[in-house]
Amino acid sequence: MNEKTVDKSTRRMLMLTGWAGLIGAVAVGAGEFILQFSAEGGYEAADYGYFARVSESRLRIGHFLSVLAAPLYVVGYWHLGQMFIRGGSTLSGWVITLIGGYSFIVGTAWLGGRVYLALTVHEIADSAYDLKPRMLALLDAFSQHNEPLVDALRGAMMVVSVLWVMRIWGGHTLYPRWMAYFSPIVLLAVIFVIYFFVWPALGAWLLPAAMNVVHAVVFGLSLWVVYRGLNER
Repeated sequence: MNEKTVDKSTRRMLMLTGWAGLIGAVAVGAGEFILQFSAEGGYEAADYGYFARVSESRLRIGHFLSVLAAPLYVVGYWHLGQMFIRGGSTLSGWVITLIGGYSFIVGTAWLGGRVYLALTVHEIADSAYDLKPRMLALLDAFSQHNEPLVDALRGAMMVVSVLWVMRIWGGHTLYPRWMAYFSPIVLLAVIFVIYFFVWPALGAWLLPAAMNVVHAVVFGLSLWVVYRGLNER
């Protein structure tokens, strides 16, 4: 158990912001799952063919649910940053807060664009043969403007994860040292390994909302630490 203490108002703030992050991760994850899930997998396909197996009603529900819930991630990253700042890692805490919040704003732009890729895939499937080359070119143009945004998000998670491991393992946060094992990029890598190498059928259920699954674990464990591991003064 972490022996560091917080006052009641700080503990309340950490609980509220942690819950906001967890609710955001679950809601965005549910929306992204509805938007992208295909039991056959195929998420790595360059032509986004898996979207053809997603109904337009699912696309609509998943799009609005995920995008409208995504701003809660900013509050969640405030929570994570405060767990660092109030444990003694002021600079790292602010870096995590700002990079995490910024990256998920960029990630929301990426997420908002998925429905347009999906609708284009549906249109390609329904179009006459002579229109398909033009529609495929349009899909490729959409992809070139959409995919770099998620790459930026993953790069930001790498920075966050390096600070996460270094500062938590060094005992300079409100987290116990075992939390260092649950860095976002490590959890994300585990999901990709499951999908590509270990258990593709399970990975097909995890990958559509992988980043949200990761953060549901991170926010959930962080709340547990606040609730059970910090002593009030």
